[in-house]
Amino acid sequence: MNEEGCSTRELLEDEAVRERRGALRGRISAAGITVEDILCCEDRTGFVGPGHADGYTVVLARSGGYLRRIAGEEFFVDASGGYLTRPGDEHRVAHPIGPGDRSTEIRLGAELFTDRFDGPSLSRRFTVTGRTDVHHRALLAAARRGADDFELGERLHRLLDDVAASAGPWRRDTSSRPAAARAHARLVRDVCAVLAGGTPGLRLSLEELAGAAGVSPHHLSRVFRAVTGTTLTRHRNELRIRGVLHALEEGEDSLRTLAYVYGFADQAHLTRACRSHTGSVPSALRGVLADRA
Repeated sequence: MNEEGCSTRELLEDEAVRERRGALRGRISAAGITVEDILCCEDRTGFVGPGHADGYTVVLARSGGYLRRIAGEEFFVDASGGYLTRPGDEHRVAHPIGPGDRSTEIRLGAELFTDRFDGPSLSRRFTVTGRTDVHHRALLAAARRGADDFELGERLHRLLDDVAASAGPWRRDTSSRPAAARAHARLVRDVCAVLAGGTPGLRLSLEELAGAAGVSPHHLSRVFRAVTGTTLTRHRNELRIRGVLHALEEGEDSLRTLAYVYGFADQAHLTRACRSHTGSVPSALRGVLADRA
């Protein structure tokens, strides 16, 4: 997919590129599927493009966030999900919260794609469960540990099945007049950007978050649920847990520190929330996501 200068990609065999661009983790190829780690260095807040997709891809965000416009559909991408592309899709990207977002691009053939993501009317943007996010990150950890192609291929197919099963489209608000629906969509995008911007946004109270958006807490809560199909509390907690998982991937060992950074009352609160969203406690996930065998 032509990212129009948005993404920095690393081929594992190119040591000079790796040194110049940072600790990117490279490319996996198994079972006829290619997976690429993308660190975006683009810092323009306005839309860049257009570009055109040259293949079937499933993109899963891991940290940060950005705006995407694909085939006329505009949405904010953060670590709660990702998006789909088909060959020829026109796309643009903007980074209202700055560079540094990280995503995983899974490129697959037409048959594998349509078997799981059939239907041209399917929303390009999707959300995934915490369990699916763990499978996504565990796949990358397995690749870093040197797992063979057989294991990686099995993990890839399981991940794609999980994404297809758990993906929930970012619903369009059809209950309002067109102008109001556009305003509601903008409000949700703006709030998502605040929450995806890191721990300062995630630690805001509902009143503070609504104040930053210039609306009442009641209006924000009602509109967010109408547009996304989930509550603001659930979405915020998903992002807090995804932030914890990303920190564990990056080598953070202290669960007490992570509980403080992401605004949990204590380590026990973090453990309960992590189990609720992913099915596992963070101490167990720390081993799953580690680079070590």
